[in-house]
Order: sequence, then C-alpha cells, then structure tokens
Amino acid sequence: LAAVLAGTVSMFFGGILGARSELDLFHADSRREAFEIENERDEEIQELKTLYMDKGLTEGESEMVVARVSANKERFLEDMLANELHIHRSHLEKPYKVGLVIGLSFLVGALVPLLPYYITTEKTISVVASVIFSLAFLFGAGAWKGRIVGREIWRSGLETLLVGALAAAILFAIGTASTFV
Repeated sequence: LAAVLAGTVSMFFGGILGARSELDLFHADSRREAFEIENERDEEIQELKTLYMDKGLTEGESEMVVARVSANKERFLEDMLANELHIHRSHLEKPYKVGLVIGLSFLVGALVPLLPYYITTEKTISVVASVIFSLAFLFGAGAWKGRIVGREIWRSGLETLLVGALAAAILFAIGTASTFV
C-alpha cells in the first residue's frame, strides 16, 4: 500500500511537471516566434505564404490570406504557431488537472490487484482473485478506450489485456529471478 501511495504521489507530480513543461515550451516558442514576426517580418510572411501554398492555395490566395492574418499581430502569431510549429494554446492542459488524472488513474489501477489481499487472508484465494480482477480490469479499461476512440471494443479490450498480462509476466519473472540472486 505504501508503494501504491508513493507511486500515486510520484505520478501526480510527474503529470504536473510534464504538463508544465509543455506549457513552458509553448511560451518559449511563442516568444521566439513573436520575436521573429517583429524582427524578420518579411521572412515570416513568406514562410506563412509557402505554408498556405503547400496546403493547396494559389499564390494569390495565400497572399490574400496572409495579408489579412498578418494585419493583426496576435492572429499572425497564432497562425504561425499553428501552421509552422503545429501547436495551439487550446491543446494545452492545466498541469494540476493532468497530475490529478494521472495520479488517480495510477491509484485505481494499482489498487485493483491489491484489494483481494485486504478482503481475505487466504493466500491462494487472494492470488487467484487478484489475477482475475486485474485481467478483468485491463480488459475493461481497453474496451472503454476502444469505445471512446471508435475501435472494436473486444479487440481493444483484448489488446490491453494481453499487453498488461505480458508486462505482469515479465515483472513476475524479474521478481522471481531476483530472489535467487
């Protein structure tokens, strides 16, 4: 239980730091791109025209779009970030929200195999129940993901179950081998 709680806290803060890093990177890219727009405007306009022409606009159409977009510094910056760097503020997550989701997901996933050990003291029953609960949870999580992303529910569930079972088998083998060392 202590390891589960430590892992939960670690995942929570890791999620916060990861999302915060993305936010920091976005701000750094925004500052760099704003500097380029301010100091290398002609090159940035040409770059944006080329990006629009690569999307299928004619030279005249891209000039018209870029002239309109570049008339407003904020829109120009947003367009450069979206088209050149493929980043947008709306895609950024709130760091604490990310940390909470990751931390709680870890906690739930880690508690599933532990619960049988708190329900019964019979070792054989606990082990069997833990394996069954874990495999059912893995399948359910995969099926849920499949439903969300529009994949076949059974296929997605089975894929997650097999990957999780393989990971558990590898870790079990490592744990067993380490007792002999």
